[in-house]
Amino acid sequence: MRKFSATFLKVIAIAAMTLDHIAYTFVPPESAASYIMRLFGRITAPLMCFFIAEGFKYTHDRKKYLLRMITFAVISQPLYLIFHNHSLPKNALEFFRSMNVMYTFSLGLLTLFIVTNKKLPMPAKAILTAITISFANIGDWSYLIPIWVLVFYYFSDDKKIMYLLFSITALILLPYLYLKYFDSFLMFTYNYGVFLALIPIALYNGQRNKDSSPLKKSISKWFFYVYYPLHMMVIFFASHA
Repeated sequence: MRKFSATFLKVIAIAAMTLDHIAYTFVPPESAASYIMRLFGRITAPLMCFFIAEGFKYTHDRKKYLLRMITFAVISQPLYLIFHNHSLPKNALEFFRSMNVMYTFSLGLLTLFIVTNKKLPMPAKAILTAITISFANIGDWSYLIPIWVLVFYYFSDDKKIMYLLFSITALILLPYLYLKYFDSFLMFTYNYGVFLALIPIALYNGQRNKDSSPLKKSISKWFFYVYYPLHMMVIFFASHA
């Protein structure tokens, strides 16, 4: 069976995210089209968690990686709030009450810094990891992001355990976190589209653009960061045109 590169999988993640946000903005929420589009849209978060874990293993500068993620979390926050609330928050509390997914990805990356720090004793790692994950509560995808990042990082060499732990956390935490926002369980079930992400992950060939030119590597590195806030802005203005 054909395997796919990191770039191809990131294109899938971007396409899924865009489709999800188009459905969120333009398609009636109880329609079949919305269900299917948002089902596919659930692919993005697990795929990006997978690549955060991969990136942490192979990046040449982990600190710059984290700084880049935090920078775009800050840049994306006002656009995220405008996209979802159609206005900027009235005060600082509202600004930080609901954080964008780059914030949650940053916390996932930060957990890896904590658990791989050789200077920290195990009790300190456990406490700091718990604190970091708890802060994900106000972010998009909540606790799932840092937990999935840890799962993908530690169990990438044992795919069966990795898929099992991913599935257990999804089955437990998705309804715990989001079922209360839906009128019926059936409407909620599109969130289980996260399991579709396991297909491209299983087909990943492990290649991270090693033979690409410096320009292509730079585009691949920065494109998702820039695209995330940019596409929200474009969809928002299109919906108000």
